[in-house]
Amino acid sequence: MIMLEGAIAIVKEFSTVFKGLTMPRDTYPYPEKRREYAPRFRGKHMLAKDTDGHELCVGCGLCEAVCPAHAIRVVAQEAPSDKPVSWTSRYAVDFEVDMIRCIFCGMCEEACPTNAIQLTPFNELAAYNRLNMIADKEELLRPARQR
Repeated sequence: MIMLEGAIAIVKEFSTVFKGLTMPRDTYPYPEKRREYAPRFRGKHMLAKDTDGHELCVGCGLCEAVCPAHAIRVVAQEAPSDKPVSWTSRYAVDFEVDMIRCIFCGMCEEACPTNAIQLTPFNELAAYNRLNMIADKEELLRPARQR
């Protein structure tokens, strides 16, 4: 009697397994097919330039001040008069965003008076160590693209 109950239980478990094998999958075949995100999705940061190629960031530090995760660091300086970097006399010498600490809330984008910092729709953020997850100014000035 006990052996019959055990055999029935095994058959029920196998039927559950085979039902699961025939059901459609819930996953995407990434990277061949990418998921569509909402228009308001916020991903990787980018520093914008104007049409002349000058940086829009004036180093005011408002993005650093409003960031709830303290993921942004801005160091500002007066630009040399012979080589204009920004459209004003002040610019950000160093601009870093720690992508691990960032919660992608968009407050930095809202606080920026010159619309210099923008959150792009790209979300492929992966690295082998923590230092590669800190986006420096050169990386942020490059246009964000999907891999």
